[in-house]
Amino acid sequence: MKSVFKISAIALGMTLAACGGETSASGGAAVGDAEVDTSQNWVEVVSKTEDGGYVMGNPDAPIKVVEYASLTCPACAAFSEQSHEPMMENYISQGLVSFEIRNFVRDPLDLSAALLARCNGEGPFFQLNQRLFMNQDNMFQTIQTADQARLQALSTPEALQSGQTFVGFAEASGLIELVGGMGISDQQARQCLTDSAAIQELDEVRNRALNQLNITSTPSFLINGELVSGVSSWAQLDARLQEMVQ
Repeated sequence: MKSVFKISAIALGMTLAACGGETSASGGAAVGDAEVDTSQNWVEVVSKTEDGGYVMGNPDAPIKVVEYASLTCPACAAFSEQSHEPMMENYISQGLVSFEIRNFVRDPLDLSAALLARCNGEGPFFQLNQRLFMNQDNMFQTIQTADQARLQALSTPEALQSGQTFVGFAEASGLIELVGGMGISDQQARQCLTDSAAIQELDEVRNRALNQLNITSTPSFLINGELVSGVSSWAQLDARLQEMVQ
């Protein structure tokens, strides 16, 4: 199993340092008088994208928002908590906005969580993703009390080759137990955590973000394909969306 990630025993310093920066392009041009479309319950329309993300909402929405997010990023967790209900009620359910999440994984724990968020496919992805963000503080606290020598052993090339690195990090952080209460069995979780194709896909999503979009921090946002600056919170994104639909 090949991974682009430099493994360390959770690497919390890297996680926090790469979280909450701003992007460099403007983005977010007005779309004029956008028309509401409530012909379907767009919140229930979820699909996987060619870019390796999961998108919720009207495929023909005039505003397409993409978030590059990390499940070990506190700023991303704050965005998830603040945006969840108003994003769905004010924009997605109205057919005005589609919202896609692409995992920008930055460390072994993040990758383990992302594999579990994607474990049951399209339908439950957003619910699992939100639950993992809600559990972020507990996840950090749990893994900090884990056997650090074991985490170091999981970081070796031999552990990566055996496929046990991400199983081990998920066990040490309590994530297998967490998703067990959301319809993912222990056996299924372990299969997802050793899925080499899924791991490679997450590598590729990250590499495209770095090399094609120059994304280096989370959360970062695209609006209608353009990287936006000055947006790292729900209040900032909401203000941008309001400007666009008026």
